[in-house]
Amino acid sequence: MMYGMKLSPDELPLACSLSMSEKVKRGEEVADLFKDVEHVNELVDGYACRFPGGDTWGSRLLQFITAERDCCPFFTFALVFEPKQGPIWLHIRGPEGSKEIIRMVMDQSTGEPEKRKVGNV
Repeated sequence: MMYGMKLSPDELPLACSLSMSEKVKRGEEVADLFKDVEHVNELVDGYACRFPGGDTWGSRLLQFITAERDCCPFFTFALVFEPKQGPIWLHIRGPEGSKEIIRMVMDQSTGEPEKRKVGNV
């Protein structure tokens, strides 16, 4: 529960709906996915993460999005597939405060934020 915050009926709280044990398991799955991020671009309201191309990565990223939509409904997701089986970009966006959540997940996944190439868009 989020105390002290008044939300309009249209707004979703920045809160995960998973139990603590589910969060631990999900955290491991997300860390396994994000360790393979090749490049990160900072967006105004989130991040764009480049992953390897290919059908396997497309399926993995779609599964990630499907699971995240259940537990964190405040995020907006987009997948961009570059031509010729090139890289796949995962865009994760959200309302104010979302960037901090995404950054924390990425930092926990890599263990070393400086290893990622981060650019601004």
